[in-house]
Order: sequence, then C-alpha cells, then structure tokens
Amino acid sequence: MKRKIILLITLLLLSYGYSNAQYGPVVSFTYDDGSDTWPALFNVFQEYGFPAVVYINALNWWVNGAGYNAVNTLLEMKAAGWEVSNHTYNHDLGVTETNVSQMKSWLDSHEFPNSGFASPNNDWSHSRVNIVKKYSSYYSRATELPGMSQPFDLYHIERINLTNRDNITTIRTMLDSAVANNKWIIFIAHEFGGTYRTPDDTWYQSDSLLRLVLNAVVERGIPVKTVREVINDFFPPDCVIECSRDSMQFPVLPYFEQPENQAEPPVFNTSVWNEYWHNTTWTDPHLIGSPVVYYNTSNDSLQVMKFHRYVLNGQYDVTATILLKNPGGTYRLYYSFDSTNTAQYNVVVNKNSDVSLGPVTVTNGQFALYTQNADVVSGGAGDVGWAFIKLFAKPLLVNIKVFLEGPYNGSGTMTTTLNTQGLIPKYQPFKKAPWNYLGTEARATFPANVVDWVLIELRSDSTTIVSKRAGLLLSDGSVVDVDGSGPVKFKGISNGNYYVVVRHRNHLAIMTSSAIALSSSSPLYDFTIAQSQAYGTDPLVALPGGGFGMIAGDGNNSTIITASDVTPIITNLNNFAYLDADVNMSAIVTAADVTKIISNLNKSTNVP
Repeated sequence: MKRKIILLITLLLLSYGYSNAQYGPVVSFTYDDGSDTWPALFNVFQEYGFPAVVYINALNWWVNGAGYNAVNTLLEMKAAGWEVSNHTYNHDLGVTETNVSQMKSWLDSHEFPNSGFASPNNDWSHSRVNIVKKYSSYYSRATELPGMSQPFDLYHIERINLTNRDNITTIRTMLDSAVANNKWIIFIAHEFGGTYRTPDDTWYQSDSLLRLVLNAVVERGIPVKTVREVINDFFPPDCVIECSRDSMQFPVLPYFEQPENQAEPPVFNTSVWNEYWHNTTWTDPHLIGSPVVYYNTSNDSLQVMKFHRYVLNGQYDVTATILLKNPGGTYRLYYSFDSTNTAQYNVVVNKNSDVSLGPVTVTNGQFALYTQNADVVSGGAGDVGWAFIKLFAKPLLVNIKVFLEGPYNGSGTMTTTLNTQGLIPKYQPFKKAPWNYLGTEARATFPANVVDWVLIELRSDSTTIVSKRAGLLLSDGSVVDVDGSGPVKFKGISNGNYYVVVRHRNHLAIMTSSAIALSSSSPLYDFTIAQSQAYGTDPLVALPGGGFGMIAGDGNNSTIITASDVTPIITNLNNFAYLDADVNMSAIVTAADVTKIISNLNKSTNVP
C-alpha cells in the first residue's frame, strides 16, 4: 500500500520563531597544519573557556613526529570542545580523492569523527568540491573577506587571517560590524608565537594579539563556536535537502556550470528547469559552493519539481535557501508539501535569503516539497533558485519556575542586583568544575529582569544525564532560553519523560520529584508551590510570605553547606564582584552571606 505522509501545515510569518533568521553574531578561531606551539595556544583558550578548530595533516611534522605526543594533545582539545578536522593527509598533494579520503580515515580511526574540511594552499574548484563533499560536512577556504552574512555557503565557507601583521583596531571594527549585521567571522592562523605588529608576518599569531582579540570578543559578548557547531546550527545533520543532488530531486536534472574565469551566461532557457553552478558572485551574500535549481517567473507550465529525503518522524520547522539570479526584483514562490496542490502556499522573496516555509509533522519517515512556478511581485521576470531545504526539529522545551533563596525579596520576586550592577557574565559561568559544561551560550546584554544564569540538566532516569543547557533566571522565577524567546530549548532531544535538574553557582541543586513529560509544548512545572515538587526529603526552603526556593549557601560548590562555605566569604569580604561567595547575590560579599550559610548549615542536595 502506498505510504502517505501526514503533514500538518500552518502558514507563518517569515520571522518564524524557531528559524535562524536572527542568528549571529558569532566568531570562530581556526588553525591549520599542526605545530608544537599549539599546546600553548590551547592553554590560552582554556583560560577564556572558548573552543577553537584545528585542521590537520596526518603527515605534518608535529602530528606525525616522534616525541610530540600530538594525538593525545588533540584528544585533550577535543575533550575541551575543540573541533579536529581534515586538511588532507599530505599537505603537498592537494585536494585529491585519495588525499582527502585517507585523512578522513585517519581522523575516524583516531576518534575524530564528523570532520569538516579546510583546503590546503587555499585550493578550491567545482571538481574539488565534488570530492570533499563525499567525506566532509563542509568546505572552507581563506578569502580575506571580513565575515559572512546569511545565507552561509556550505561548500565555500570563508576565513580571514588573524596574524601578527593585523591591527587590533581593524579587528575591533570588524567585530563591531559582525554585531551590527549578524555576521560570522572565522579567523585563521597557523602557528602560535611571534611578535604582534610584524608587518609581513602572515603565519604566526602572537599571545598578545590573540588576547587582544579574545578580550574584544568578550567585551562585545559574541559567542565563540567551532565551525562544525555553526554549520550544524544552520544545516542540521540528516535533515538537509541539497536541491541539486540527484537523489533528492525529481525529475533528475543535468547541471551546467560557469567555466572558471568566464562571465555568467546571459540568459537561461526559460522553457525548462536550470540546474546551474556559479563560479562568481552576482549579489551579496553569494552562493557558489554547489549548483542551484532555477525556474523562470515567465513560465507557469514547467514540470512539477519534487525535492525529497528520508528523515526521522517528528515535528519540524522548514526553511529554504532561495537565490535570485536577477537582483532588484521581488518574487512570490509557490510550493506545497502535498503533490495534489503545488501552489497551496507561497513565500515572497526579494534577496538571497533563508526563508521560513512553516511547520511540518513527518509520520512515515519521508518529507517532500513540491514547486512549479513563481510570480513577479515587482521588477521584471527573473530566475529564482532553490539551493537548500532544511528541516529543523522542533526543540524540546523545558518550561519551569524556580526561586533562589539568596536574592528572594519576599514578594514573589527576586532581586536583580547583579544585573543592574553589570556583573552578570556575558558567557555562561558553568565551564569550570564541578559543572564542566562546555556550552557556548552567551549574551551581549541582559534584559532588566534577569537575575542570573542557571544550568538545566535532563536525565532519562534519576542518574543518567541526557543533555545540559544554560538558561537565564528571571525575577519572577521563570527560566528562559539565552535568546529570551521562551522556555529553555533542547535541540535533538526526543519528546518523552525526563527528570529535570536545576543548578546554580551557590544554591543547592534540585530535581523534579519524578520524570515529567517534555515536548515542544511542555506545560509549566512550578518548583515554587510545594516541597513535593522536588526530589528527596526537604529539598527546598520555605520562603517568607509563602512559596519554596532553592537553598542558598553552597558557595564552594561541594553539594553540602558546611563551615567551609564561610572561608570564601572571609577571603572575599567586601569585594564587589560576581562571586560564588556572594550567596545572597547583593553584588558585595558581607557578613549577611555568613548569616545565610548558618541558617542552612549541614543541608545538602538531594540530587543523586
């Protein structure tokens, strides 16, 4: 019997809530080849709590050399959240099938899976892309352009040098532009060392230059992520249709391409679909990493095009990367998730962009999008192209309410003193022990009602951790995602029953009394209404005026409140700072923090 896909579609605005339309800014740091200076480089990034990316060659003198212990260093980097990816097996042999595949095998065998790719010698061409895409999730090269705008080009990811010739003033301007325009900047260097402001040094990156740039990034609150992490944010694994792939389109089209160093063809054949591969940009942001499937707005009788792939069952938000070969026009694209009416829905596009096509529920493992034509809204007839269709699984939402005893003010709210004093860090503070959480959550500024960061943990049973995310605690007890859009979002986690753990820097952790049902529309779970809402015996403290909260006083993060929690208070007495010793979160460490500890002496967390 013919299988059917049940699709529940609701038209949404282009700025649909879970789209990546407002993604950015973001910065990545990358290093090529391999060097015995990298351990020192790694130490600097560890100080700041940021990850980076290394693209290595298996035959590099450091990676392959005796006595360097390079693989163990790379594994230590990986454990700290770094990406270790493909730079070909032998740098001197360039981008060949053997050289790329051998390096992929080497990486897999040394426990560095899912590698991306950076071209040696900056080599790039259509034929090389066709090799690399068999083995890597993306293709990057150095172009010296100061940041990328959306939509990102999966097989033409652009990097810019950050070496001792570069001026920090120029870099700061570049970062400001990234903040203003939601750009992604990927810096590249090779070795760590040398002297900042050496005019001709395009190879080394000095300690002083790196710290200047990292400090500038921190000042602006820009998230620092690996390249693979950003790619996965925009191109969710196993949920992307590359519209030009034969296995993902019907009818299957032959493609033609722009020859290197030659101008674009003047016109396409408007009587047929055109699958075309550009080599040059015609508007910004451009897309030259893969062919694009075009139709012309003058033809309403083309054969229906079906873009399709197998995906896991579930709820998704669908976006598409649409390109306009003729800039300046505005077009309405018609599409459907049902073959019986290919013009059921439409979206208006006036520039190269990722556009939201609405939500879909897949129930039998198959997704398909049908399209046949587009109309002119303004301007003349033009060619409109489909590059990628992406299915973003709706995140599982953790919708909870919790009070902290320390800043509770007795009126159903908590104080926001740390926030008003500008002390809350722009990056989540749980990277250190005992939490060791490597998440990249960050904010440049905080809404006025933010109290502090909290760490949310999901468990499949009372002891097995599934995932973690940092969120923001608001003065009314709500916990919201770092983007402020609503409850904390967990991507890639299936709907189901989970224990939810809430952790804070100087309060005893709590956990839901039992596993609760979580989905993309989770109801509120309110820890504040009763002791029985949390796991264990007396896990919460009764608050003045009613309600319950997390117990304050664990300033040394030992999971139990003892006299030793007073020691950091004595050490930091009268200090004005963001400190774990400030258990009442007044922004200054005083004797009142000791009083709070004494009132909760010998209490411990009930979280297993």
